[in-house]
Amino acid sequence: MPRPAPGGGRLRAGVADIAGGPAAYLSVGSGGIPVLLLHGFAGDRLTWQFNLSALAADRRVLAVDLPGHGGSTLDVGDGRVLSFAPWLLRFAEALEAPRFHVVGHSMGGYIGRELARLAPERVVSLTLLASAGLGTPFDLGFLRRAIAPADIAEGQACAERLFARPSPLTLRIGEVLHAQGADPARRATLERIVEASFAIHADGGPPVDWSGYPMPIQILWGREDRIIPLPPTERLPPGAPFRIFENSGHLPHTEAASPVTAAIRAFLSSCDDNTSDDR
Repeated sequence: MPRPAPGGGRLRAGVADIAGGPAAYLSVGSGGIPVLLLHGFAGDRLTWQFNLSALAADRRVLAVDLPGHGGSTLDVGDGRVLSFAPWLLRFAEALEAPRFHVVGHSMGGYIGRELARLAPERVVSLTLLASAGLGTPFDLGFLRRAIAPADIAEGQACAERLFARPSPLTLRIGEVLHAQGADPARRATLERIVEASFAIHADGGPPVDWSGYPMPIQILWGREDRIIPLPPTERLPPGAPFRIFENSGHLPHTEAASPVTAAIRAFLSSCDDNTSDDR
């Protein structure tokens, strides 16, 4: 049964049966142009637990487990995450969201950018949060360790690298990373993603041709990100807002949840005001 979400609205967990494998998701709020939240590597839809309620104050919010993660399909094909974009379009169709905003964190930003390139007529705006694929060499060794920590302590050590400051969440994240690594099928899936999608672009990947992205874009980052450090400004979309959050690491939407969520909400509202989409 749906249950109340903190701060109002109805939180519903579901699984959409779509071509390419099931998609587990959370849906909260209603009205407005929906926003699709895409988590990072080895995460899941609960990555957004500190943002859902505020984002849903004036629109529907959909947080989906990407393939290979959470409760969604373990079928990731050859492991190239850009191929997840068509799967996401089918997910949005199944949830009756013909147009939507995209907010993507880390790997989710990389996939969100491909989604916007593939279907620019459907993506109203794009928020890239500590996103992969913007020209910053990232910590490939960290990804490989996080797939299969030897024990909870090693999982916790991986989790600590995600934050700029000590966090009460590191133990729980460490437990989750260890549990994922202990599942042979899930471990193999995550290994396939790392080698096919990130090992070949550990230097940050080629420059992006931003001319193929007509929608408004904003970039958000934690100043002390040790996984994907701040990108060079010349690799970012010309004129796009670029906000840096102090005392935050690779999870600014957790460490600086209130200001990051406020920045996302303000950006989405400004994009709503400039679209002809029926409200």
